[in-house]
Amino acid sequence: MKQTTDAICEEFADRGVQITVKPLPEDSSYILIEGDQTAFEFLGKLFLAHATGEDCGFQISPHCAGNAVFSRAAQLGIYLHRLPCTERQP
Repeated sequence: MKQTTDAICEEFADRGVQITVKPLPEDSSYILIEGDQTAFEFLGKLFLAHATGEDCGFQISPHCAGNAVFSRAAQLGIYLHRLPCTERQP
């Protein structure tokens, strides 16, 4: 059974996953995505679910929906946008 992005977020929040997303202070052209092995398993499954999902956009943030999977050190959220965009009309 194919899991949705929301179901994956819920599953991994229940498992206590914690990711940190923030800019690297040394170089403004990079962001840091940090977590343990389970955190990267979460991100991998999240990306795969989004790749085959119905919506072209998905977002989670330490300050909004999806905050249960972010650490207290997280400063940035994640916005995934798959092309072609399903919102745009040709």
